[in-house]
Amino acid sequence: MRKYLPWAAGVFLVLVFVLVFLVMQSRVTEAQNLLEASYQKGFFNLLEQVNNLNLLLSKSMVTSSNQQRIVTFLSIWHQAESARDSIASLPLGDRDLTYTQKYFAQMGDFAYSLAKKALNGMEIKKEDWDKIQKFRDTTQDLNKKLRELQDDVAQGRINWEGKRFALGIGKNLTAGMADKFLKLDQKLKEEAPSITYDGPFSDHVENIVPKGLTGPLINSDEAIKIAGSFIDNPQNIKYDISLYGTAKGNIPAYSLSFSKPGQNSPAIIIDVSQKGGHVVWFLNTRDIGSSKLTVQDAVNKSRLFLEKRGFKDFEATGSLTEDGTCVITFAKKQKDVIIYPDFIKVEVALDNGEVVGFDAMGYYTNHMERVIPAPKLSKEDVLKRINSRLSVKRIRKVIIPDPSLKEKFCYEVDAKLGADRYFIYINALDGTEEQILKVVETEKGTMTM
Repeated sequence: MRKYLPWAAGVFLVLVFVLVFLVMQSRVTEAQNLLEASYQKGFFNLLEQVNNLNLLLSKSMVTSSNQQRIVTFLSIWHQAESARDSIASLPLGDRDLTYTQKYFAQMGDFAYSLAKKALNGMEIKKEDWDKIQKFRDTTQDLNKKLRELQDDVAQGRINWEGKRFALGIGKNLTAGMADKFLKLDQKLKEEAPSITYDGPFSDHVENIVPKGLTGPLINSDEAIKIAGSFIDNPQNIKYDISLYGTAKGNIPAYSLSFSKPGQNSPAIIIDVSQKGGHVVWFLNTRDIGSSKLTVQDAVNKSRLFLEKRGFKDFEATGSLTEDGTCVITFAKKQKDVIIYPDFIKVEVALDNGEVVGFDAMGYYTNHMERVIPAPKLSKEDVLKRINSRLSVKRIRKVIIPDPSLKEKFCYEVDAKLGADRYFIYINALDGTEEQILKVVETEKGTMTM
């Protein structure tokens, strides 16, 4: 009997190793599927935005109404910026889609410059329309190429993530998808229109260096400790935390997954920056029950969550309620000035008040201590400059970004004309009317346009 013991022990060890490998592979597959879904969302958002741009560019060429031209050009600007955001969310590894980003940025900025021309009653010249025609032709071709990629994804010929894993931790990006995007990028390099105009797009917009990251580089073990203490965990669940990859882009980060004991699928995914060990974002994927809390409850909970994690002096600037959760946007305050570029979003489940989402990408990209000058205009001066038909509810000092990401020190005027509400931004140093946003109240929350 004893002579069989070593053999049996060996078989047992092999079975244990196989079981461990299969469990880890299953966990990684679940995490991969979750990521695949987020990548699909970004990709389909890009498809919709490029299709919208194709239609808007076509409409701009046939409208004879100056007012409609302004609306259409501003819509192109917004859609182009949204397309840039969608591209940034795609997992393209070390592929650098410089020309795709530049294409959308220049398209949006050029449309914005034409909207300003139309607003000021200036003539839109033939060479301007020729550039719009070129943008339209190029976007139409890009739309066609993206639809072909959509077919490949729908037929399962291409996945975002590769299938080769090293002990369930490493990941290998499918070369096919990334290389197809790189091919589109090179095509835009060759075919995109050459634009010369007085617009805001420049290299400093293209290559944003995060300003808010502080501290030394950390390793993955340190990232796991930071992540475990950061999330909202009212039930004190002892999660299994593992590294499933690294995030590239403007903020390189460790990508981690939290799994409940005995479950393979990740309950929480989180990114912790490699520099300084800052939590950039996290998402809790649990099912949300019926709503029991108010929006104000969610605001109070999210503010307490931020303060406990060192984010103090923040002002809640907006909220959006959907699918049983409330997303509250907070902006940093420096003395009595609200810094809109330094924003954080917190998502609260309305069934029990748990924080199920956090996004500080904007904050860590833009945050710094600013030297804010004394305003040269008083609130009384601002009141004299705005339309006398407006009923003013509030005036406060803010910093806002312009299209070139330069910051403007302004007074934010919260005013109404009849039933319509507006935010009007008056430069606090020279009195320029920098921006006007219309406030739209919906059952989900307040939005600006």
